[in-house]
Amino acid sequence: MEVFHSMPLECAFILRHHSLVKSLKILIRRARHCHHLRLLEKHCFITSPNPNAIKNSGCIFEGERRGNSVLKKSQCCTTDSCNGSPAAIDSHSEAIKSYCLKSQVVSFVWAVCRSIIPPDLLGTPSNWRMLRRNISKFICLRRFEKFSLKQCMHKLKTSRFPFLSDKQYFCCMNNQAPKGVDGKSSEINKGSTKLNDAAHLVKQKVLESWIYWLFSSIIVPLLQANFYVTESENGKQDLYYYQKSVWEKVKNKTVTCMKAQNYHYLDTATTRRIIRKRLFGFSKLRICPKEYGVRLLANLKASSRMPRQEFYLGDRSGGRLGRTKMHQRRVRFEHFKSVNRVLRDTHAVLKSIRFKEPEKLGSSVFDYNDVYRKLCPFVIGLKNGSAMMPDVFIVVSDVSKAFDSVDQDKLLCVMKDVLRTDEYFLKHAYEVLCTKKSLWVHEKPILVDQNTSSRFKSSVVHRSLHSVLVNQECSRSVKKQELFFNLNQHVKRNVLQLDKKFYLQGVGIPQGSVLSSLLCSLYYGHLDRNVIFPFLEKTWEPARVDLSSEHNFEDASAAQSGSEDKIGLSSSHFLVRFIDDFLFISTSKKQASSFYSRLQRGFRDYNCFMNEKKFGVNFNIRQMPGPPSNRVYLGEDGISFLRYCGLLINSCTLEVQADYTKYLSNHLSSTLTVSWQGQPSRHLKEKLCDYMRPKCHPIFFDSNINSASVVRLNIYQAFLLCAMKFHCYVRDLSNIWKLCNRSYANMIKRSLGYMYVLIKRRMRSVYNGSDFQPILQLEKGEVEWLGLFAYIQVLKRKQSRHKELLSLLTSKLLSHKITGSVSSQLSYAVDRSHSSLMWKIKY
Repeated sequence: MEVFHSMPLECAFILRHHSLVKSLKILIRRARHCHHLRLLEKHCFITSPNPNAIKNSGCIFEGERRGNSVLKKSQCCTTDSCNGSPAAIDSHSEAIKSYCLKSQVVSFVWAVCRSIIPPDLLGTPSNWRMLRRNISKFICLRRFEKFSLKQCMHKLKTSRFPFLSDKQYFCCMNNQAPKGVDGKSSEINKGSTKLNDAAHLVKQKVLESWIYWLFSSIIVPLLQANFYVTESENGKQDLYYYQKSVWEKVKNKTVTCMKAQNYHYLDTATTRRIIRKRLFGFSKLRICPKEYGVRLLANLKASSRMPRQEFYLGDRSGGRLGRTKMHQRRVRFEHFKSVNRVLRDTHAVLKSIRFKEPEKLGSSVFDYNDVYRKLCPFVIGLKNGSAMMPDVFIVVSDVSKAFDSVDQDKLLCVMKDVLRTDEYFLKHAYEVLCTKKSLWVHEKPILVDQNTSSRFKSSVVHRSLHSVLVNQECSRSVKKQELFFNLNQHVKRNVLQLDKKFYLQGVGIPQGSVLSSLLCSLYYGHLDRNVIFPFLEKTWEPARVDLSSEHNFEDASAAQSGSEDKIGLSSSHFLVRFIDDFLFISTSKKQASSFYSRLQRGFRDYNCFMNEKKFGVNFNIRQMPGPPSNRVYLGEDGISFLRYCGLLINSCTLEVQADYTKYLSNHLSSTLTVSWQGQPSRHLKEKLCDYMRPKCHPIFFDSNINSASVVRLNIYQAFLLCAMKFHCYVRDLSNIWKLCNRSYANMIKRSLGYMYVLIKRRMRSVYNGSDFQPILQLEKGEVEWLGLFAYIQVLKRKQSRHKELLSLLTSKLLSHKITGSVSSQLSYAVDRSHSSLMWKIKY
């Protein structure tokens, strides 16, 4: 029986092996003679891109730094507009927007596959459709998404590939299988069944190997050889495919603009002289398209290396033997630490100064917590125990090319005043972060305060809940000269590498380092203390409250007034600045107008000028130039807002809502990262909670700031966005994996409870260290009702896909205790006119 098992199977697959080898030889021969450039030109002809993705502009470089995340400046390098001819600018802009559509890329890849791969290896025509669809899904992947072999094989069947057909196998079986005799027929049938199972497994393995080789050795190299694949700043997680020839034009023009502006070319010898004097080396640049040109992204987290000098000079011995020796020698490199690693000590010192001497940062804020802790006392003081809000006048503005326009010498002078102690003592602690996937150990140098015992307080406040801080009682001293030397090298000798060439940044400060935000905040904090604050003191006048023009602040709580922040606010005006974004509020129109005029003039001593296109005010002003600002948003309900760092600030009541306008330019699916591997149900469950976290900040729910109606509106809108993302995620996931609707309903129910718990936790956390009492007037049932209502409204628009799930959610909503006795605040929250912006999002 062992012979019966082995011989026919071995014979069949020897035949298949020879057939497969023959097909592969044909493939290789065709690949060598394939006119892929002709196919590229045919299928990937240049067309105007989606105007919502990368818009045309005459500006080559632009200083806007706002990324996808809220209150987080993108870590990158930017330069000013290129001073070239209009024709040169237009050609660069045309190249930037000349990316290939993904459907074109799929068409090109499939055309090449059809031209070089024998039909037997592609399978039957029905298989072609499945294979092309899988190739399309691979090309349409977003950033950070993975594509498994299972996805490559999706709906491909061995029976549809001629080279795996059973014809040769049955021929071999008929010739070599023993004939049945009495009493042995059942035994032979069992052996035949085992043989068929073994044959199927082997055929499946062969098919998997072929498909894996097809994707890894044909499709991926084909894409790498013909396209430069990159993300776009305003394209969220989507990827864009540029032909290599087009990208070369973009890169060359970018280098030309760099040289014309703040970047100076360095030869190899000069670069080596600079970096040999310090511990850190250079940073690598890459080009990222954006709405108005390109952005230069610098990686300051990676270490760097350079070939030793003798290998640049080569072997100077003459003759053929000398050249042979040069090629046989192994190249040795000098290795340098990353910029961020060397600057960790400086960062620890400056971070400690930020907490101990906040006055040095002027009106700087670094996150929503800082904005909230300054805005809430100001609003409480304005209301002064009343439910009425006096007239307020708001100015928002943005510094033009803030990081790139910083005067380096001025900054170093400012830092001399900041780093005044001759010696600093640092204690090394380690944060051990444990997740379900991995274990990370982060070294955290912490400045030791000789006068207090709470050495870790400022550094541990924001650590992860899943981490442990380990204090190994290991400390060392750092001289001020060492810190200032590293800082000087970082600012004045910022060496960048692009396309194997080196450049020195002449103006501005590097972005992407651990010091970028702090340096910028200290620089503009010096401007605040020496120019802006004295100016505001001169223009200050007592607030004149006009009772006839007060605005009703529904359900506002008359909480106690907190102590005033001497830097950021007074009884009549309020000023904060997130890196380079100013927010000014005053009860005096004259003071607000004066402040606007002062910002418009700029601050020449600091090389600081505002971006005229990003001014926003809530009052009439004659000096306002140009078209209406995009910082002002007017909803369909007639309520006017000013946009500030991911927030919508009500122009009359100062109530705060989340700014969802950034989602209008792209399909919402471009913001997602879908995971098909492992346990997709667990990933989806975690994602639904992740989507809620950014919108669960106390600034949206504190009744000191927002009315009861707006608190519930903020919750409802957060659930609307989460429901839209849920639909997009499930739609993408359903191509490979599906879950029962009851499981989806349970996931949604869990996320509703999670949001309420998270809101309460966040409210408690901000109370610690605050001079005011946060107020949360919200019931868990209200959150659940708003969440169910939001999901139903969103999924109703896609009911063909979610019919059964809608039925489950509707029954839960109808049985909820609030249904039938809906309050006026909840009715206000779910009124479509107050969420008109949300329904413009494409999902």
